[in-house]
Amino acid sequence: MKRLKRLYAWLLALALLAPGGALALTGQNYATFLDYYKADVTFINENDGRHLLPMVLSQRSSGSDDGRVYYDLLGDVLTVTVTADSAGVIEACEIRLTAPAGMTYGSTVYNDFAISGYHSYAFLMAMDAGAEPERRYALVTDVVQGMKDTDGQYARQTGAYTLTCVRVDNMAVITFQNNGVSTGTATPVPDATPAPDASPTDVPADADDFIG
Repeated sequence: MKRLKRLYAWLLALALLAPGGALALTGQNYATFLDYYKADVTFINENDGRHLLPMVLSQRSSGSDDGRVYYDLLGDVLTVTVTADSAGVIEACEIRLTAPAGMTYGSTVYNDFAISGYHSYAFLMAMDAGAEPERRYALVTDVVQGMKDTDGQYARQTGAYTLTCVRVDNMAVITFQNNGVSTGTATPVPDATPAPDASPTDVPADADDFIG
């Protein structure tokens, strides 16, 4: 019996050391993220009288043989980068919102910025595990208030992720890092950020100012 127990322990150790024995990463699946994002855009349209259309992220594979897939939305105002593992579980998601220099409230440039701000809300909501948009929107409220209370330096745990929010000058950077992924280097602090859909110098006092 002792010999069988030793053999079992040895086999278990081998299984844990083998690549196939590694624990599967948990977190938001990219397919769910995409479905939630589209539903969040609809939610914003219905609650704020907007006519937003979902944005499209491009897809590229990792240059290494690790199965990772990258999804990108690259723009001057809004940039979104998502990294998913071979099973589609999101390892990291970064949302950057930049206010154009010299932007004035009510101008065409500001209105375009506001549209990007709404989309940043939708992407932020899509990382929440809540099944309903109303529940996911609570994360937006929390981030807006948290950045206001901490002068643009806010962090918290949400599900399988560490959420970090940084605002410096005219740029806001929101980062989700899966707690199951070891990172060799810390995410660099941006040079510049307002909270989503805020003017360059104002942080919304209440998220309901944007979605009623």
